[in-house]
Amino acid sequence: MDSEYTDRFLRTTSSAATEDIKDPQTVLHAAFDAVIQGNFDAFGESITDDAELSVYGFGPLDGTWRGRDEVVAATRRNYGLLTNQKPQIESIISQGDRVAVLLRESGVFKSSGQAYSVRGVQWFTFADGKISKIDEIVSSILGS
Repeated sequence: MDSEYTDRFLRTTSSAATEDIKDPQTVLHAAFDAVIQGNFDAFGESITDDAELSVYGFGPLDGTWRGRDEVVAATRRNYGLLTNQKPQIESIISQGDRVAVLLRESGVFKSSGQAYSVRGVQWFTFADGKISKIDEIVSSILGS
């Protein structure tokens, strides 16, 4: 991942984090930080045992996974398919146990060398201080 973009991305999520380690914004920042650092074990600690992940509209990354092990494995696999990622948060909306992140990202699919540019929403649901569900809906993929 491009450090200029990931640093800015993490600054955005950390600005909403609190000292309460079970606060959704704090948990989300820790989860994003873990994934960006490639620490998928730490990411796994931020999700529930019965977590669900669904990705729609992102081609080879699409799918639905259930349970901590499957969600962590899918997250590791999906990030492994990409390179030169440049994530940008446009907006974050948080209410109670839900957080929505509107974002843009560009990068390259490793397998084909094809550039991509996406805009989408990641919708996070929390339970007991952890992420219980992630729905990612991508509105478009544009090759460069």
